[in-house]
Amino acid sequence: MSEIVTLELTPQQREIVLEGLRCVRNSRRFEFREPSDPANERRETDLRVVGELLGQLGPTVAATVPARA
Repeated sequence: MSEIVTLELTPQQREIVLEGLRCVRNSRRFEFREPSDPANERRETDLRVVGELLGQLGPTVAATVPARA
């Protein structure tokens, strides 16, 4: 069963969450592994889930943060 959680975040809070997700994504992407090891399913799943979360939060940030000149 899937549970949906709704959060109300300020633009600053949202940016901090996005920064943390990017850090987690990079940690998973660049973690040490032997070249001869087969693909790691947990790693691939983590990267996919983090990518989906970034996609869900990313467009909202672009719409609420003013563009810099």
